[in-house]
Amino acid sequence: MASPDTPAVISYRHLLTGAVGEFLQAESMPGPEIARAVAELVANLSRYREERVPLSPIVFITDDRSQLLTRVGGREIVSIGSGPQDPATVRKALKLCAPLANAEWSVFIERAAEAFHYGLFRTDAFVLSLTPFEMLRSAVNSSTHMVAVAQLAESVLELRGSQGNSRYVYLSGARTEMPAPLVLETLVKAVTQDVSPPLREDVRTIFRHAFLGMLRMSHGALVAVLSPTGPSAADFVDGLLLETPIDLVQLIRRYRDQSSEDARWAVQAVAHLLQGMLATDGITVLRSNGQIAGYNAFVHHLPSPTLENSKHPLGGARQRTFAALSDRVGATLVGAFYYSQDGHADCRWVGEPTTVHK
Repeated sequence: MASPDTPAVISYRHLLTGAVGEFLQAESMPGPEIARAVAELVANLSRYREERVPLSPIVFITDDRSQLLTRVGGREIVSIGSGPQDPATVRKALKLCAPLANAEWSVFIERAAEAFHYGLFRTDAFVLSLTPFEMLRSAVNSSTHMVAVAQLAESVLELRGSQGNSRYVYLSGARTEMPAPLVLETLVKAVTQDVSPPLREDVRTIFRHAFLGMLRMSHGALVAVLSPTGPSAADFVDGLLLETPIDLVQLIRRYRDQSSEDARWAVQAVAHLLQGMLATDGITVLRSNGQIAGYNAFVHHLPSPTLENSKHPLGGARQRTFAALSDRVGATLVGAFYYSQDGHADCRWVGEPTTVHK
């Protein structure tokens, strides 16, 4: 027991390790060593940086690297090192592998008899391809044993297992009534509601990847969704509204018809352009038929019933802008989305009667 002069220590680590252990038990990967290792991954990846640069590698923990490659569409393996099954090895694996991980490369940690072997493996980084994490989400396989950790936003992570279990982990003070990925799914539906079914899922894949990248930005974001034929400029006092909107459906159709390298890279390049637009200040303007209409846009902050009736009526400039956009959803807008620096997300869409929160 601590003396009156010695403050007691409160740590989330034992709570996190216990929760991770329960998750791994459900995934048929029990054991104190693996529980401590995955908890170490979660804690480190929540705000991971090297040389002050934020990094968000996807890390897979597996009992068999060959099964991992088969399960998530992996290709080349690059072995980096090994060490005892303890948190120090996990930290070293991240130190050596995280700076090399990107859209094409993910980190693996393989559990052997008394050691962790770690390195990287390559997957297809084409924007219309499922990421290895999405492939793990897409199908349950009780015969394989692997889990993955991915940072969705700063201090917000997803734990996913090959046997179908998952957890969202919040290591921040953000509200958690509705996890951010579920908020994003409402936005994905809003920007694709007028895309015809043959190509709708491809368009959703591009937007989903771009929006998940948006969550990792520290400064927040705003998105307005117009109808296919609605006015572009009426709601905005300033901004870079494109004279000819970028049509994702046309680009994807060309790729599906031709399967040429040029058509493939046209789709990839526009996906990168969209991510850049979402990273700018102001509002990114999209249309519900999958078109990119503009970015860096702004609106007048007129008196807003939405803000007046909010439980958080003060807010910052971004929240006031979202309130102004929300009041136009169902009139001149199909949808509106807001993501704040403190991790709060909100989305309005004419197809959803209620607002969702994170």
